[in-house]
Amino acid sequence: MLPHDLVLTNSLGEERWLGRAGTHGVARLVRLVDAATGDPLGVEIQDGEGEARALLPWRFWFAGSQGNERWTALVVMLGVPVSDEKYRQPSNAPSWWQGHALAGDARRMSAMEGKTVRRQTGWYGSVVGANEPVILPFFSAPLLVGLVSDKASTFLAGLLSALTLALLLGPALVGALASRVSYDRPVEATKGEK
Repeated sequence: MLPHDLVLTNSLGEERWLGRAGTHGVARLVRLVDAATGDPLGVEIQDGEGEARALLPWRFWFAGSQGNERWTALVVMLGVPVSDEKYRQPSNAPSWWQGHALAGDARRMSAMEGKTVRRQTGWYGSVVGANEPVILPFFSAPLLVGLVSDKASTFLAGLLSALTLALLLGPALVGALASRVSYDRPVEATKGEK
């Protein structure tokens, strides 16, 4: 939280900046509760006109052992009115937020599978384009035959090609293997959490 902005960060590292003043600034927090059970489902951050500007799933932001502390801290820091509203979940919907105007927002503000996060945040896919990992090795590989040459210039070309391949494919391979080991595990449920 900044003096003039509320900054929300989702599972992909994307930031959502919401002003704290003005017509579209944060003016109210609405906790959506299940109409049948009374359990909290999510939090709408609304502006001065009552429009929802962000939707935070309760389970991923405020549930668990420290959830009440995080909720209280947010309420105190923002210093805006808080209310509860009953929310009727659509029947046969996979998630409670289906049909909500900010359903996409809630999905991005929820925890995601490691595979989905990797697909959406891969360096090559997001920064330089998806083709570079294929193009550079494709043009570097034929020069590897220079490693067995007696000519110094051909050997140097082969050595630089091998170095290019190692620097390009090595980190990508290590990153892919490490993320599969560390990110593709099921999330353990917190005690008392549904």
